[in-house]
Amino acid sequence: MGSTMGDEDDNEFTPFQPFTRDSLFLIERRIAEEKTKEEELTKLAAEDANHDSDDDDEPAHAEEPLKPNCKLEAGKKIPPTLEDYFLPEHIGKPLEDIDEYYLNKKSFCVIGKDKTIFRFSATDGFFLLSPFNPLRRFALYILVHPWFSILVMLTILANCVFMTINHTKEVSTMAEYVFTAIYTVESLVKMTARGFVLQPFTYLRDPWNWLDFGVIAIAYMTMFIEELGNLSALRTFRVLRALKTVAVVPGLKTIVGALLEAVIRLRDVGILTSFVLSIFALVGMQLYSGRLRNKCVLNTDYNFTSDEEWLNYTMTPDNWLKLDSGEYLMCGNSSTAGICPGNFTCHEKIGDNPNFGFTSFDNFGWALLCAFRLMTQDFWENLYMLILRAEGLPHSIYFILVILLGSFYLINLILAIVAMSYDEQQKSDKADEEALQAEKDNLSNDDSLSSFSTSEPSETKIDNLVEELEEIVDELAAKSPSNASNASEPPFSPVEDSVDRISLQSEKHFEDQNLLRVATNKASFSLPGSPYSKRRKSRLSLKIAKSLRQHAERQPLVPVHLEALNLPYADDSNAVTPSSDDIKLCNLPSKFSMLARRASMRRAFDDSSRRSSYASVTSRGSHRHSPHSPDKDKLSMLMGAFERNKHHLSPGVCLDKSKLDENDDSDCELSKRSKASCRTPSASQVDPKDVMVLRELIDHVEVASRRKSGFSGSIFSIEKEPLKDKVERLLCSWEVPRWFAKIQEWVGFIILDAFVDLFITLCILANTAFMAADQHGMSPEMGRTLEMGNQVCSYIFAAEAFLKIVALGLMKYLKDGWNCFDFFIVTLSFLEMLLEGVKGLSVLRTFRLLRVFKLAKSWQTLNMLISIVARTLGALGNLTFVLGIVIFIFAVMGQQLFSQNYDKYYIVETQEGLPRWCFKDFLHSFMIVFRVLCGEWIDSMWYCIRANGNVCIPFFLLTYVIGNLVVLNLFLALLISSFGTENLASDSGEEEAGSPNKLAEAFNRFSRFGNWVKVHLIVLVKRTKEGKRALPVNVDTNGKNGTMLDGTVIGNGNVCEMTLDENGHVTPTTKPELNGDTVDAMLSEPSTRTPSRASDRKSLASDSDASSVSDAETQSLKKVELDGDPEINEVDVEFAEYPDDCFCSVFKRKIKCCRTVEETTIGKFWWEWRCKAYRLTQHKYFETFIITMILTSSLALALEDIYLSERPTLSLILEYMDKVFTVVFLLEMFLKWFAFGWKFYFTDAWCWLDFVIVAISIIMVIAKVFNIGDAESLKAMRTLRAFRPLRAVSRWEGMRVVVNALIKAIPSIFNVLVVCIVFWLIFCIVGVQFFSGKFFKCVDEEGTRLNASIVPNMSECFAQNYTWVNSKINFDNVLNAYLALFQVATYKGWIEIIKDAVDSPVKKGDQPQDEQSLVYYLYFVLFIIFGSFFTLNLFIGVIIDNFNKQKKKAGGSLEMFMTEDQKKYYKAMKRMQARSPIKAIPRPNWFPANYLFDLTTSQKFDILIMIVIMLNMVTMTMEHYDQTATFTDTLYWINFSFIVIFTGECVMKLLALRQYYFKIPWNVFDFVVVVLSILAETASLALGGYLEEFLVSPTLLRVVRVFRVGRVLRLVKSAKGIRTLLFSLAVSLPALFNIGLLLFLVLFIYAVFGMNFFKDVHVPYGGLDDVFNFQTFFKSIITLFQMCTSAGWDGVLNGLMNTEDCNTDTSGGKKNTCGSYPLAVLYLITYLVISFLVVVNMYIAVILENFSQATEDVQQGLTPEDFDMYYEKWEKYDPDATQYIPLEKLSDFVDYLDEPLQLPKPNYFLLVKLDIPIYEGDLCFCRDILDALTKNFLGTSDTGDIPAEETHDKKKIEYDVISSTLLRQKEHYAARIIQKAYRNYRAAHGGFPDPPPYEVAIDIPDTNTENNVNNDRQGNEVIEMQDISSKDSKESEEKEKEKDKDSNENFDRGDTDHTIVEVDLKPDSDVVA
Repeated sequence: MGSTMGDEDDNEFTPFQPFTRDSLFLIERRIAEEKTKEEELTKLAAEDANHDSDDDDEPAHAEEPLKPNCKLEAGKKIPPTLEDYFLPEHIGKPLEDIDEYYLNKKSFCVIGKDKTIFRFSATDGFFLLSPFNPLRRFALYILVHPWFSILVMLTILANCVFMTINHTKEVSTMAEYVFTAIYTVESLVKMTARGFVLQPFTYLRDPWNWLDFGVIAIAYMTMFIEELGNLSALRTFRVLRALKTVAVVPGLKTIVGALLEAVIRLRDVGILTSFVLSIFALVGMQLYSGRLRNKCVLNTDYNFTSDEEWLNYTMTPDNWLKLDSGEYLMCGNSSTAGICPGNFTCHEKIGDNPNFGFTSFDNFGWALLCAFRLMTQDFWENLYMLILRAEGLPHSIYFILVILLGSFYLINLILAIVAMSYDEQQKSDKADEEALQAEKDNLSNDDSLSSFSTSEPSETKIDNLVEELEEIVDELAAKSPSNASNASEPPFSPVEDSVDRISLQSEKHFEDQNLLRVATNKASFSLPGSPYSKRRKSRLSLKIAKSLRQHAERQPLVPVHLEALNLPYADDSNAVTPSSDDIKLCNLPSKFSMLARRASMRRAFDDSSRRSSYASVTSRGSHRHSPHSPDKDKLSMLMGAFERNKHHLSPGVCLDKSKLDENDDSDCELSKRSKASCRTPSASQVDPKDVMVLRELIDHVEVASRRKSGFSGSIFSIEKEPLKDKVERLLCSWEVPRWFAKIQEWVGFIILDAFVDLFITLCILANTAFMAADQHGMSPEMGRTLEMGNQVCSYIFAAEAFLKIVALGLMKYLKDGWNCFDFFIVTLSFLEMLLEGVKGLSVLRTFRLLRVFKLAKSWQTLNMLISIVARTLGALGNLTFVLGIVIFIFAVMGQQLFSQNYDKYYIVETQEGLPRWCFKDFLHSFMIVFRVLCGEWIDSMWYCIRANGNVCIPFFLLTYVIGNLVVLNLFLALLISSFGTENLASDSGEEEAGSPNKLAEAFNRFSRFGNWVKVHLIVLVKRTKEGKRALPVNVDTNGKNGTMLDGTVIGNGNVCEMTLDENGHVTPTTKPELNGDTVDAMLSEPSTRTPSRASDRKSLASDSDASSVSDAETQSLKKVELDGDPEINEVDVEFAEYPDDCFCSVFKRKIKCCRTVEETTIGKFWWEWRCKAYRLTQHKYFETFIITMILTSSLALALEDIYLSERPTLSLILEYMDKVFTVVFLLEMFLKWFAFGWKFYFTDAWCWLDFVIVAISIIMVIAKVFNIGDAESLKAMRTLRAFRPLRAVSRWEGMRVVVNALIKAIPSIFNVLVVCIVFWLIFCIVGVQFFSGKFFKCVDEEGTRLNASIVPNMSECFAQNYTWVNSKINFDNVLNAYLALFQVATYKGWIEIIKDAVDSPVKKGDQPQDEQSLVYYLYFVLFIIFGSFFTLNLFIGVIIDNFNKQKKKAGGSLEMFMTEDQKKYYKAMKRMQARSPIKAIPRPNWFPANYLFDLTTSQKFDILIMIVIMLNMVTMTMEHYDQTATFTDTLYWINFSFIVIFTGECVMKLLALRQYYFKIPWNVFDFVVVVLSILAETASLALGGYLEEFLVSPTLLRVVRVFRVGRVLRLVKSAKGIRTLLFSLAVSLPALFNIGLLLFLVLFIYAVFGMNFFKDVHVPYGGLDDVFNFQTFFKSIITLFQMCTSAGWDGVLNGLMNTEDCNTDTSGGKKNTCGSYPLAVLYLITYLVISFLVVVNMYIAVILENFSQATEDVQQGLTPEDFDMYYEKWEKYDPDATQYIPLEKLSDFVDYLDEPLQLPKPNYFLLVKLDIPIYEGDLCFCRDILDALTKNFLGTSDTGDIPAEETHDKKKIEYDVISSTLLRQKEHYAARIIQKAYRNYRAAHGGFPDPPPYEVAIDIPDTNTENNVNNDRQGNEVIEMQDISSKDSKESEEKEKEKDKDSNENFDRGDTDHTIVEVDLKPDSDVVA
């Protein structure tokens, strides 16, 4: 290209070629060539189609299309492989595209200064600017400069910050202009550089630019068109661009990637959710339209003269009953609905809806919003109460369905998707990182480079070159190492271009003898740098250098035989180095001299800058020039500088040489510093540690080279000594005197003792208790005591820290993280004491609380959770950053969009004053958005709608979906993934092994001391009693020796007894005899049952003695090995038919009469009856009876409500029934004692439960009879009977599984609970310090807080006769603080608490003012992030973790031993077993019915009906409250037409399917709907509006038809995602049902408790009223169900704590209607923890698990649905369900199937390959075909290990297998060959008659006869055919595939009557041979 030859040489190896006009010309030429080639190909294809040529040997294989290289995408950095070639002059210049994919695309690339790739279109921008236009080139240069994007980013941030501040109009307009101008310049630069839109890589082809362009366009529109209003808020969307640049940070990249991925994936869930919500909204609309307008109207005696007057009266709001909250009381007229107080009457459908008219089901839009509100559980208790008060309690079913399906299922599906996205994103990022690392490791890979260079020499040249080099290298290596150091000068490196090398040498003259320095000396053990290239770098030298480098890269640094040894690392102080002789390091140097890492492609600068990037690191003062080193180059100057600064510079590479072998430095002295360098260690002396060091060195070189990469003078730049090391060297490396060392030793002995640790832990607990005891209103003495205690603790901790520093030395002390932590806190404590008087620094005190975390040192769970927190901190930080961006964007948008209208509406129009939660400034906007993220959006939205209209709805919904459902679920996903990491357990295990737990050791000492005392006491007692007697010996803890109570020891199989001689020495004596019972007792574990009596009886029969054990058994006893892993034996469990023995074996052995008692008549009789009792208790009817009794007694408990006292008969019946139940359960207990024996009964937890409940009943009966105890304690005892339903659990399998899983999770749940408590304690104590005593306020008679200007403080309040009250929920002490924080964490009642806190005064006793302490918002935000988002989500994490562990245990031993493929196949097989063909509905004979049959069973008909259903649904959505008569009539007729259509469908199907119509469940449902619709129509015509009174209107049933869409989903291929979701729901249903039962059980027990404790509490008060209370069982259930989602529990708590508005006087039969604060708190908190935190979270665990399982199934294997579809298609080919189809139909059948099982035609050879068995009569069995297709889809060939599950279908007709498709093909093939050979033979010899035709020869019609007659022959043939080597058959198959197309088509068309294919084979086929 007009450049010199030299340049060409230089450019030869670089992929970066400047983009010139020639390049463009070449691209255009390539495009033209490709076009012509394509045209030719299409022509050829057309010709091929016209004449089907038979002699085409091979079809033209389409080449795989090229794909863009993902490593070279625009926006990514240049891969490391290319960095070497990239020169500074390439920056910002257009270059030819480096990706092969774009070779024939009109594009070029530009690379920025930060090595980012930009790609541009090579067409003319705006039809004017060519790529060579100077203006465009200038724009290009600006655009690719890193500063450009940084400036734009800063501008965006400045703009956003500017938007958060409310400015005057002039300022904001000015700023608007400035920012718009900057954005305009930015987009103009981009457009100029890129072009506008038509070509790829132009401006508008990038979605991020759409955002910018839209924003700029809107800005100009608002400038020129005033009417548009203020749309500048949309500019905040530009903040999203921060996410684009954020992707550079690795951790953030994962989170942003997961976010975007999750948003994309939510499409399917979005569709499903909106579908389900629409159905719920429709149902709600049909049921509750207009029903929320009911009001309580004041009764009046006034006589109204006209209806109008009466209407006016009822419509006047002043006559309606208003509540304190400002809402009107809802009421209804049904029996269970809410009632109006005495003086009011309930009127329906008057006035407006509640909540400013926004809560209603009056039209589809509002109904949908209500359904969404229920799904997101925001303030849903309010809607729930309104509907139940208006319509009655049965309507709670609607809410239960919406909560269970919508809320628990769909919302958690979103969580599952976010969690999966995060997980996958994490995996892919990890994989990317690993790939990048791998690429860096093998940097110069031939292939990767050859793909970039266009003019590379051929492979052979390079190979030759490498060979030459290897020879040179071998020559070098052959020379002795000592001489090589100077003499060896490679031929390709001229003397003046010499290479300085780095060698590992020690220097004697240096101060510290223990440090190795890196010296620049020519040693054999060295790293070559790159040659100093002057201008004369030739092409050859480049090639040589490159190949040298590649060769070097391929060599392992440590030879294979060395790596095989387990070598220590250089920094491992304890390692023992193998001696040099052990490791034969032959010729190591020769390999190492190959490591010319970067001796290639060095920069083409001018002379001065073209120095090597490899100046090596020199040792200080050791460097002298080699005679051949360049004198006048930069390097020598540098070296001189090093020389001079040697004393100031610290080592670059500094190794502790003391850890290397001592003799290494003996040979290497540099004292002479002459040009003759010292002798390096010879090969045999090389220490492996040197090798490690060298490895490190080379890595160092590599890293540095990347950093500097040609722009700096040196890669081994001199690293300064880190400050830390310097400080350590100066302060801590001094020698200590011997006396001080002695002191250290003594101090260490004391301070590091386990007891001191225990003492410190107790101090921490005491200190925590002191801090937690702080409270409002405590006496000064107590305050002083606490202060003293705190100070004492501080001094103790300070002393501990000081003594530890003395004992360990400062550096060693600070190396432990815990010690640093202690030191930090001690320092802060003293700082706080010093600054005690300074105001506002009391916050420092809170840092003391961090000491609580020291407990983690010895508390494993806390440690684990802290490690989880620590592990997620990085990701959490990133996530919090993203959360911040999201909140920021929405807050600024809200502020910009809505702030003006708030003032206008609330201050000017209504004069209510601004609501507290509004968008008036950035802080308030931030808090609103944060509140939406916490899940509360509806309340703020109502206030927003009032001021701004419906535009608020999309804003709030979007904020909720993105903020809460996506970003917040990422928190959870992150925690789950942290829990999922298996290494948690192993981590803690290693830690424990490393440092023994000091506390455990301390406790261990106590227990050992206790044991010691015990043993010595026993010894003392025994010694006094008698001289020689067996004594107990401790059990050996490691389980190697088993011991018995009497001192018998089984050790190594010998049974011996420990005896004590006179001197007190213990001596073992072997036992004389060993009887069966002893061995049994020895070998049985305590928990297992002793051998059954039955076996005893047998042994008695066979052997009268029954006590001797054969020698063989004793021998086998000795062989028990207790080391190693236990062997798992598969055991078939057989349940014993007999109870346990009466006397345990020890008794029998010790007391001989036991056995004789057993043998007596009485004994036998007793045993017989025990066996009978045993069989009775095991009988299923016994269990059923007991379960019935349990359920009946539970129902009896449910009847004991507030009205029981008014029903004396029922009360009496219940009393007697209770006694009956007690007797029954008592008898059951006695029976079980008799049958099982006490041992078995009392070792079972469920039996204990029974025992306790029975015991309570008995105690109550006794107390009643003898009149003991007061009524209160009896009442408390009675309530414990509520646990009775728990007994049902053990007897119900499904429940037991869930409960067992839960019980196993209890320890970890409890641990998390305790950790939460500890974690919250810190916030509690801080809260107490901030707010104790500050929630008091002065209120008037109505309870309204007075303004601080009227009443400034408490004294003034009392003076003016007002009341000074405290808030019920406050921070006056730690316990109250816990309750307050629990409300905040569950977001219930938290708004009030935050309001109190933010209004709180600075000084106690002052009157609060609105928002005078805004800083306290921060306290709550932090608590919510750490205390709620994080700690409450730990519950879910723990439960899911537990679930997975259980699953792994129950995974079954079978699947453990399978490969992944086999597992998939095994699963598919299991699914296949569950299904078999269904008999198709027979066609009717009558002609019209036959036609209808075809019509109604076609898919098109289904889809048509579905469309009609959807249209029906749409018309339903159009209905609304108060619609016009015309509209109603129109809808009526449309509805009527739908009824006609559905009736028509029903009649058609009845005619077509006849009686079979009712076999399909959907048809039955449709039939019912149609009949009801017709009845409803006739009834409404006949009876008028009477039908509206029905509970269920037929229109409602039609809504359910919408679920028929499920049938259509199967026909939609793209709906796979939704099918997966529904599939996962179906899979989860059984588990969800079990958990639902458990939830109901919890509800039941708590409802009974609630009724017992709180039925008399006064209502209405707080959250309790006449519908929601604990007066009856059903009302209790309704109230508790609402609270299982934590909804409204604050109100209920308020009602149950009520002690003011109630009656305490119990005289005269009155009831105490007051609540109880402690009881209410205990009751509600335990209920919430169990239901809300545990059981509901189990739902989440199940759904997550099943969703991931379902997704996995869909991605990897075949779903049950695929098998259903297979059998559906099978019906067409096998209408009678015989399970067989003829062989000739096989090809059509597999073609007719749907994906993924389908084998499209031509499929002949595939079917042959699948080797499907053929049965008699040429039939194929359906399961064989499915099995073959499954294997084919899964790619499973090896299924040998998988057990075949035998299934004997009753319907299956048995046939024998006579062949298979593969065998048949081989037979045909052989027949063809024989025929050909015969023909050839006949042609040669002549005169033979014609053989029969091929068809006749093979197709003998009577296959059975042939089968019988030629049985033996056929068997032989089969064997012979199978013996043909598989290789031959494969080759022949290949040939057949190549040759015979026509035969395929014959086969596929089914032209012939038989399955034979004419295969035209060459006569010389190799099979004949």
